[in-house]
Amino acid sequence: MLEVIVGVTLTALLGGFLVPIVKGLLDRRTERYSSSVALVDTLAESLWKYWHIAVRVAYYGRQGERGAESLDLALRHFDSDESWQIGVDVQTQLSRSKRFLPAPAQEQLVKAQQQVIEHLDSEVDRLRRGATSDDWSKFYETLMTRTRPAIDSLLNGLISDLKIGRSGTSFQQPNDGAGPAQS
Repeated sequence: MLEVIVGVTLTALLGGFLVPIVKGLLDRRTERYSSSVALVDTLAESLWKYWHIAVRVAYYGRQGERGAESLDLALRHFDSDESWQIGVDVQTQLSRSKRFLPAPAQEQLVKAQQQVIEHLDSEVDRLRRGATSDDWSKFYETLMTRTRPAIDSLLNGLISDLKIGRSGTSFQQPNDGAGPAQS
């Protein structure tokens, strides 16, 4: 009889207390994972959109006179409310990342974002004041060979810090450089 009472008591304790605690822990872990994935996805989308807008500007800038009209249109898009909103979206995601990342990783993310967004802004502003097609070509090459991998590295680092993906995941956007990037 004592065994039955002990068995019923243990079953009640496990079912009444332990199961809800474990379920709560699993639910919180699942919610954190989902939020982390959403953070990275949204940040990736925003950074790549901004990069594509800059690539479009550089692509037409390097064409010289032949691309002057398209360059003007691309620069207007670069200055548009949509581009400003992308900057807001990136800042919002950086703020959200504070809930998930330790301070050193957060600081690294902010630095990387500044190196990408602020670099693109300052280069476009500098070049729009009378750059040659060669200057635009150099900027285009930098976007393809430095900024593109920097964004990929930033996102991969974030995935690693958040422990949400496989190592070697790549966010690099396909563009063989043969034509304008889509924006």
